[in-house]
Amino acid sequence: MKKWSVSELDKDMVRKLNNNYGIPVFTAMLLTIRGITQQDEIEAFFSNSGELDDPLLIKDMDKAVSRIRKAIDENEKICIYGDYDCDGVTATAIMYSFLESCFADVMYYIPDRNEEGYGMNTDAVRKLSQQGVNLIITVDNGISAIDEISLANELGMDVVVTDHHKPLDILPEAAAVVNPHRVDETYSYIDYSGAGLALKLVYALDEQNYSVIENYAEFAAIGTVADIVPLTGENRNIVKSGLFALGNTERTGLSTLIERSGTKDITSGALGFKLGPRVNAAGRLGSPYDALELFLTEDPEIASEKADLLCELNAQRQSIEGKIVSDIETMINADPSITENRVIVLYSENWNAGVIGIVSSRITERFGKPSIIISVDDDICKASGRSVSGFSLVDAIFDCSDLFEKYGGHPMAVGFSIRKNNIDKFIERVNSYAEKLEYMPLYTLNLDCKLNPETIVLDMVEQLRNFEPFGCSNPKPVFGLTGMKLDRINSVGGGKHLKLSVSRGKARLNVMCFSVTLEDFSYCEGDILDIAVNIEKNVYMGKESLSFTVKDIRLSGFDYDSAMYGLQDYELYKKGIFRKEKHSQFPVREEFAAVYRYLKTTKKYKYTIDAMSYKLNNIGVFRLMIILDIMQDLHFIEYSRNSDIIYVRMCEVKGKTELSSSAVYRKLEEEIKNAR
Repeated sequence: MKKWSVSELDKDMVRKLNNNYGIPVFTAMLLTIRGITQQDEIEAFFSNSGELDDPLLIKDMDKAVSRIRKAIDENEKICIYGDYDCDGVTATAIMYSFLESCFADVMYYIPDRNEEGYGMNTDAVRKLSQQGVNLIITVDNGISAIDEISLANELGMDVVVTDHHKPLDILPEAAAVVNPHRVDETYSYIDYSGAGLALKLVYALDEQNYSVIENYAEFAAIGTVADIVPLTGENRNIVKSGLFALGNTERTGLSTLIERSGTKDITSGALGFKLGPRVNAAGRLGSPYDALELFLTEDPEIASEKADLLCELNAQRQSIEGKIVSDIETMINADPSITENRVIVLYSENWNAGVIGIVSSRITERFGKPSIIISVDDDICKASGRSVSGFSLVDAIFDCSDLFEKYGGHPMAVGFSIRKNNIDKFIERVNSYAEKLEYMPLYTLNLDCKLNPETIVLDMVEQLRNFEPFGCSNPKPVFGLTGMKLDRINSVGGGKHLKLSVSRGKARLNVMCFSVTLEDFSYCEGDILDIAVNIEKNVYMGKESLSFTVKDIRLSGFDYDSAMYGLQDYELYKKGIFRKEKHSQFPVREEFAAVYRYLKTTKKYKYTIDAMSYKLNNIGVFRLMIILDIMQDLHFIEYSRNSDIIYVRMCEVKGKTELSSSAVYRKLEEEIKNAR
């Protein structure tokens, strides 16, 4: 279950944009919803100029340019110190390619994910000193390398830091620290990726600025999308320019990767779901140097070899990720109470540390709760977590910081190292922290607006194209189709997907539910549904038609917020916390009878909580779950729960049984009595 949040719409502003600027109503509506209402903002949003603001206005950019030009002029040995993720690799490719074109004596170094970890380390600094390096330029790292940069200074090397991560309380003693998140920064834009910041540095170094965008925006676009930074302001310009360049790229490695990945349309989605993951797979399971060498090579044979390798590593990553998810499903089936925790923490010795962050994202999306996945080693274990909007996971782990060896992150994502013998303590502590909140924030799907299905036309899709590229802070619009009657359910794609025929008034639509089987689908023909969709254009045999992809489905008229809060109350009750002010009325016998009749009549094995509650006259979820517990205690049924899914098996009932013979019944009765 998800909370739906529909954006507010200022209809007066829509009329103003339509009347004053001649902007089509649908476009004006989306601009208004996204807060783009001033003429200069609208022009900048739709601009394809690819222009960047003056990079020398960024703090220390002038110092960085001066020190790097000195190194080029005096033929000093320069090392680009990168990172193993897609952002770091593309940033390294930008800096190395540019400096090589300036005939600089330049090399690159990327630390090993497993052996060295993220950022600068002292062994690498000493190694670079021994190789005669005079200047280190960090990309996508370095802002927290206080000790490592001090060591570099002692060894006679200067360091120019370019990093987009938030600084510590003190800055490293570097020749230049280029980071828009510095507390003393006054530059107008701060949300660059590491690759975007590298592009800005190259832009400042180059005398002929336009060629920089033309030559390097394709790398910066891949890094920017892959690192999930906001696609606003200059980032939007960078990605737009990069997408255009990628569509006509002359780089052998990039064109080969595009071909081997099966990318046909060069969109931000292709960067985020096809190219970026393949580059990241190299850093997770192989070597980031394979991805970097692919970007830099002009040899077709090397490009072919490296592109195939990245595709193979990505397939391995998908397989490993799938295996971990399968392991987690087995764990939860064996112990469903795992998902009753406010923060789901899972761990195993069999999980590759390189993919646990991706798995955590999937678990958080599946269960609507913060999750942390731990790869267990003999002693020091690595963990990665993802949160839901409104719950700061980094604050939660800071509350447990005495249990960690290393830790860090931001409200939505964290990482830490923990000793094996501290894992169980951590699970208890982090959930105790979360249980101090009255309610956890609900997992939310944001909708741009609701649409009347009778008014949707193909031209809307054409207008949507102007809002690309989509990504962080500029998501693909999601629209609500409410009060839709479910007329027919068809299984397609060999049973892997569903095509739903729905209607309202004169409108008849087909909507696609991908990766949903008939067994997984909890609604019936005749149900009245609210459907959240993306709208696209489909072309088949030369004929254009509207295409609707389902993002979420819910029953019209059902109070999902109350249901989700009721489920939280139930989960706390199972842990011994009873909210007497909310549940001081005991379920009545008629409700028990209604639940039993419903289960007996439907004869299904799999239910969803929302559908069961709705069909039972909107019985509250807390009451519904308590009734199921009592019925199981009395051996009327056997059931298990996996998040919002309930699996039920009816038992043979002989003779009459008093509800009061249930220990669960008596416990709740006592709780309610004490609450009065």
